[in-house]
Amino acid sequence: MPVHNRFFLQPDGKLNPNVLVSTGPLLSVKVSIPKELADLYTKEKKAIPAPKAGFALIDTGATRTGVDKSVITELGVQPVGIARTLTAGGEVEQNLFPAHFRFPGENINIDFSSVLGVNLTGHKVGKQSIIVLLGRDVLSRFLLVYNGPGGFFSISF
Repeated sequence: MPVHNRFFLQPDGKLNPNVLVSTGPLLSVKVSIPKELADLYTKEKKAIPAPKAGFALIDTGATRTGVDKSVITELGVQPVGIARTLTAGGEVEQNLFPAHFRFPGENINIDFSSVLGVNLTGHKVGKQSIIVLLGRDVLSRFLLVYNGPGGFFSISF
């Protein structure tokens, strides 16, 4: 089982737990259209949109995984349904979209029949946008260790 360790370091190379606190547990991710839709586009000789790259924030408070609405819309994916979800701001209706995630550092691919379309506008770490919230639906497949005092997290696929 592959293990991904993400350490947060100060400029002098020492572990810095405060960086993990301020950024959260992040993984590089590429979001694209799902394989089934890509196969249809290929059959119809349509251009397949380029994947959108950014960060996925591991969110143990989220039941379902969400993708920034602007990212999934730019890919041309149409909603497949609506879900009522409970957010910090109260209950809301959110569109559901099919999607494909690739985690380049781990060579992990996941096709989703539906993820929530969420508003992550402005959520950035450095110059890179957070485009995915990884919910417990995905985390149920993995082992996650969040070592706050050590300033790192590990995820096993």
